[in-house]
Amino acid sequence: MFNLFHCRTYPFWSRIYQTDTNSVSLKSDVVPKWPKVYEDPPYLIQPSEIFCSGHCSLTNGIILVAGGELTRPYPYSYEPIDARLGLRYSFIYNASDPNDPWKIPGTPETPHIMKDGRWYPTLTMLHTGQVIAMGGLSGSLNSNMEPQTNRTPEIYDANGWTAFNNPDAIMPPDISYFYPDGQVIPVGPNKGKIFYSTTAFYPDNLDPPAYYIEGNPQIFDPFASGGSPYWTPQVKRSSPSEHSAGLLLPIRKGTNAKSRVLISGGIWGHVNVLGRVDFIDVTDPSSNPQWQTILLQYPRMSHEAILLPDRTLLFIGGNTEIEENGQTIPVPVEYAELLDTDTMTWIDNEITKIPVARMYHSTGLLLPNGKILMAGGRVPDSGDIEDDTERRLSLYSPGYLEDGEQPIITDPPEQMAYGQTFSITVLQANTLDSVCLMKLGSVTHGNNMDQRYVELEFEPGSRGVYTIHAPVDSYLAPPGYFMLFVLKDKSESVSGLSKIPSYGHIVKLGSAL
Repeated sequence: MFNLFHCRTYPFWSRIYQTDTNSVSLKSDVVPKWPKVYEDPPYLIQPSEIFCSGHCSLTNGIILVAGGELTRPYPYSYEPIDARLGLRYSFIYNASDPNDPWKIPGTPETPHIMKDGRWYPTLTMLHTGQVIAMGGLSGSLNSNMEPQTNRTPEIYDANGWTAFNNPDAIMPPDISYFYPDGQVIPVGPNKGKIFYSTTAFYPDNLDPPAYYIEGNPQIFDPFASGGSPYWTPQVKRSSPSEHSAGLLLPIRKGTNAKSRVLISGGIWGHVNVLGRVDFIDVTDPSSNPQWQTILLQYPRMSHEAILLPDRTLLFIGGNTEIEENGQTIPVPVEYAELLDTDTMTWIDNEITKIPVARMYHSTGLLLPNGKILMAGGRVPDSGDIEDDTERRLSLYSPGYLEDGEQPIITDPPEQMAYGQTFSITVLQANTLDSVCLMKLGSVTHGNNMDQRYVELEFEPGSRGVYTIHAPVDSYLAPPGYFMLFVLKDKSESVSGLSKIPSYGHIVKLGSAL
């Protein structure tokens, strides 16, 4: 059973959906039971305030939600100035408590509060199990009564939030806007550091506009000491990344493990929506890594880029833009497309028309059965700002589910330790292509904050028994919950083309904080 929460500004509720592997149904409307007032002066806090928050799955499987929109009610508003400021509070969502799933971590006397507010922040899991928050609009205004960007990193653990007090840790201004896309490097000299490929969302008042701004990636070292730099500039990208989708490409096993970052599509307020995919291998900084580019078959922005168990990458949803009567109008992209991340080439027979348009504010999430759950997004041509969200849910079935019987793991582990070796029995497969762990996702605005695919070493035994090697350390796979998949070799599929995945069994890696 999975839970999906989708939060909107209007009306003031969060809607909880329950899904099994084949269906999605509305369970209930749940109003979080936190107190009404927290700030001084008193700011009204309602469920809507987690609108445009950041979130990720903690090591214990609970969702951490941080920041959101703080709209100051009268008389504390700064009208006619847009008073959308960042919320300082964080919340946890615990699906195991269906009657009261929302809590404020900490105690009533000392709730876990960030140093400053964040609206559109990025939350990223570190190899330590801690969570780092970056970017977003702060909870304060400058002298011109304009919102400011929060450029101070903060780390969350069981004791709450700790802001970096070294001024050298402050985010560079050219990557410090909304939902900066950060990937924790798994291997190489920079492992454990974060590759910020620049930002996914820019404010509207930039000069020059966002669609003129080149990508300026940086590597951030959250554990810098002894004079080591916190921030190290990387090779620039020639294209902007507004409303793009970024992720860490699959980490192959053994000596093939690499740290590859990918950025796809993007732009906003401009008819030339990007039709490109840029990727870079940052495993060895001494090799002078450079961005490589392939072309999307369908240019898109505000889309989902979702890793699948067979090491393919699904691009789905989003929109292009056209000029009409002097206005830029979004047009949904109707087709999904699939990239083979082993060869970085397109799989043409997997171009699929989607039944429901998914534009800005959509989510897409891999389910244990190998299907994709799609939800949310702006309704095309909706003129109602209070009710412009797509409420229909969709299940996408990749072609590998139609190419033969899925392999079956009969005795999956519930927990594994780093470096552990364990055995499983696999039915309905004579030969395996691979075994992998895929981190449980947490998605917003087309961004899966901690999407990660880790291929595992394995050896076959007799009668379908396989010896599996867990990741050697938390750099490869941070502690927490993953889905364990085994995949049939292509020769085992009907077409001879598909690596067919098993059901993804939930396993816990490492220990919770």
